[in-house]
Amino acid sequence: MFSSKQKIYLSLLLLLGLSALGAAAIFWLRDYRAATEVVFLNVGEGDAIFISQGSNQLLIDGGRTGRELLARVGRHMPFWDRTIETVIATHPDADHIGGFVSLLSAYRVETFLSTGAESDTETFKLLEAALSRNALSPLRIFRGGSVRFPEGGELDIEYPLTPLPEEMKETNAGSIVARFTYGATSILLTGDLPAEETVLPDIRPADILKVAHHGSRYSTSDAFLDRLQPREAVISVGKNSYGHPNPDVLRRLEEHHTLIRRTDTGGDIRYLCTAALGRCVFAE
Repeated sequence: MFSSKQKIYLSLLLLLGLSALGAAAIFWLRDYRAATEVVFLNVGEGDAIFISQGSNQLLIDGGRTGRELLARVGRHMPFWDRTIETVIATHPDADHIGGFVSLLSAYRVETFLSTGAESDTETFKLLEAALSRNALSPLRIFRGGSVRFPEGGELDIEYPLTPLPEEMKETNAGSIVARFTYGATSILLTGDLPAEETVLPDIRPADILKVAHHGSRYSTSDAFLDRLQPREAVISVGKNSYGHPNPDVLRRLEEHHTLIRRTDTGGDIRYLCTAALGRCVFAE
């Protein structure tokens, strides 16, 4: 049996231990809530960009297949969190929306944003049905729309400039362009938009560029790079028959001294953003 002094000593040790655990939990929770990740998911020939800050998540595009998307999202989403606050479809092509049906079955999505562009493909019809089953009505967005994160960071829509006309049939030409800003870092996300400099003549510089249309030759011109001046470029690309990324695009990026990262060779490409750094940095 323990003496009275030993019991007091053990009680004090237990109290100190619990206090230390409580303090550690508080610091961990604070850091967890504040740390922000921007991940370009390796979903093959398609786009999927996952921005996570604690229990708040935003997903831009969903790749071509649900199996690939869920596997990648599951690597970066806390296992206990089954809600994704915001999902954005940049345009209705299959390699950008194909994984959303499975996502809507696996997670609760609070808000679904798009330009309102439609497609007559089976993939788009399946997505419409899934949104209906989940009682989700897509909200239309264009320049001026934004998503703010509670611990810092903001996603601003830069294109389309106005609501898309109903008669627009070229889906790539209506693709959403968004800019994520955290501290001193600006990341431009261009979807599949072609000839960016012609529709975004007032584009501001960005530190990191998500290269449009998987490195298609119809995007990422010298004129656009002259205006944007990116330090790094991310190409979301997989095995394809289109010649993506185009050699001329790679050459132009290299001539502009832009560091190139590719999902087909580097897997998921992750940037970590923290208040302590005041910016986003590439994380292995």
